Amino acid sequence: MEMNPDPVTELLAQGLRAIQSGWWSDARTLLEQAQQIDGRRPDVLINLGLACLNSGAPRDAVAPLKKAVALRPDIPDAHSNLGLALSASGKHKDAVASLVRAVRLAPGDAYLRHELGVVCHAAGDRPAAMAAFRQALEQQPGLVESRFNLGNLLHLDGQPAAAEATWREVLLAAPGHLPSAQNLGSLLVTQGRAADALQCFESILPGHDGVAALHNGRGNALHDLGRLDEALDAFARAAVLDPDSAEIRYNLANQQLQLGRVDAAIDTFRQVLRLDPGHAQAVQNLLYSLNYSDSIPAAEIAREHRAFAPVVAGERVPLPGQPARKGGSNGRAVTPSAAGAPLRIGFVSADLRTHSVAWFLLPLLEAIDRVRFEVHCYPNSAKADAMTQRLRAASAGWHPIDALDDAAAARQVRDNRIDVLIDLSGHSAGQRLGLFARRAAPTQATWLGYPNTTGLPAIDFRLVDTVTDPDEDAAQALASERLLRIPGCFVCYGPPPEAPPVEARRAAGSDGPIVFGSFNNLQKISATTLDLWSAVLAAEPDALLALKAGSLEQPGVQTRLQQAVAARGIDPARLRFLPRDADVAGHLARYGGIDVALDTFPYHGTTTTCEALWMGVPVVSLAGDRHASRVGASLLAAAGCAQDCATDPDGYVAAALHAAGIARADPAARLRRRERLAASLLLDRARFATHFAEAITQSAT
Repeated sequence: MEMNPDPVTELLAQGLRAIQSGWWSDARTLLEQAQQIDGRRPDVLINLGLACLNSGAPRDAVAPLKKAVALRPDIPDAHSNLGLALSASGKHKDAVASLVRAVRLAPGDAYLRHELGVVCHAAGDRPAAMAAFRQALEQQPGLVESRFNLGNLLHLDGQPAAAEATWREVLLAAPGHLPSAQNLGSLLVTQGRAADALQCFESILPGHDGVAALHNGRGNALHDLGRLDEALDAFARAAVLDPDSAEIRYNLANQQLQLGRVDAAIDTFRQVLRLDPGHAQAVQNLLYSLNYSDSIPAAEIAREHRAFAPVVAGERVPLPGQPARKGGSNGRAVTPSAAGAPLRIGFVSADLRTHSVAWFLLPLLEAIDRVRFEVHCYPNSAKADAMTQRLRAASAGWHPIDALDDAAAARQVRDNRIDVLIDLSGHSAGQRLGLFARRAAPTQATWLGYPNTTGLPAIDFRLVDTVTDPDEDAAQALASERLLRIPGCFVCYGPPPEAPPVEARRAAGSDGPIVFGSFNNLQKISATTLDLWSAVLAAEPDALLALKAGSLEQPGVQTRLQQAVAARGIDPARLRFLPRDADVAGHLARYGGIDVALDTFPYHGTTTTCEALWMGVPVVSLAGDRHASRVGASLLAAAGCAQDCATDPDGYVAAALHAAGIARADPAARLRRRERLAASLLLDRARFATHFAEAITQSAT
């Protein structure tokens, strides 16, 4: 006669089989039934606690495990599981105590020491966690997870070399250990060792092709190596594998933008913000990208700047239907300088070095009246070079803020008693709009580094001129700031001292092909720009077009541009792609091979236009309906070349052909341009400094 099995034993056996299969919820149901029959069996209680813990209910695990410990305080697993459940429930001090008891009961069990390290880390006791992992490894050197976790803690402890060595030890013992490879590759990228990082990611990728993080890490390494086309493909693959990752899509959008795929980048930045509405960097880069679009109306771009500015400024994200908080003062009020004292002006920028901004800022700093004005600079970057030294020498105060948060930087500005604080970045890289949102100075303005409104209510003024923003009502409607117009031109150019002399390019009457050119960045080459350039090349059938930009060495970029002009009826062989140059002198010397420079649209060149003119090359531009598409008109007017700025596409082609005709008939014209430019409004720093000072004084009163 067969005996009926004990129902508790049978339920426990079924629960254990479910645990071994990873069916945690089923195991919990079976073990709860066993507990209802006999609630004093430690084996049932311990395994029930384990099932609750692994099915995502650590708080439900605590009660049965505490009961198990009370019934059998000599079982190490009861204490260890209770410790893990307490840790997952946020009761870290009690969790550590439970694991310490488990280790005392079984001092030779390396895995218990590993679990002690886990709960110590969760409790915030990094030294104790590291000690526990090291003890676990002394007892069992092959305990991969302990070595991996030790590497993580070493990295958090500011010991990157030790962390790297530890993760490499893991990969030697377990070559397929994905987390170690990911962490090691990411560390190598941050250390600027992109080639080593790429090798790390690619060594483990064959067995983990479906892991989005690996493709994302590989994309970062490829980007740093300058293999941008491949980086784009890696980020795109990662986005397919993990469509809900805002960070992966953010990387993809940045890569699209760098490769000149502006419309795709705008769309992808919007996808990022649907996933993470408070992603400040995505907001900043979206707004920056909108300036390059030739399909989005200026009024819509202005609306987006107003809507998103609070996120960039570090304020909360407005709820649907709730207006963003208006800008105002955070912190103590600031008293303007006393009557008769110099007006203190502060400039905030991450580009106080050899950069486009510096060629326009330096002439002002060197020419401004130092009796009436005291200039302070707030560099938001540790990068420095010879230009940095020149800017610093022309300033009364130099206050780096790259290591300060917005609140601390605002205190610095207030301590310096700045009367007028001027942003030179807008929504470009290195901006500190959060500082301005805190009302660091009584008067705040934006100028020079960004061709649009900031959208930030805390910025009072934007410095422009009557050419960049001619219609007062229409222009003001596109700006959240009050527009202040500087007479003549809103900037003054200071040519690089290392610029080579202008040289003749051809003999009079030479019938060699005209070379048009553009050295503007790739994002500015819009579909409209390609239409204009193709029309010029069609009208001058033997002419060539030389292009120079940061990403043009990418084969995919070259192919895309060649296909674009071919679709417009132009032989792709007429395009010439120029390499990068190591220094400013080499870059400027490239203009020696250009007859006529062609501006972009709708985002004009600024520094490139001035460089071309200084090197004797005429520039043809097309004026549009917004500041970004009227900068060329302002620069050319100030340079005495207003005739080279057209008001429609046909006029653009005609101006280009006219300039090409002069290049053929009068090659010496390029030799005279520098002298004429040097005497123009565009380089008259004394006049500009006076008008700038008048505008700033007006803003501060």
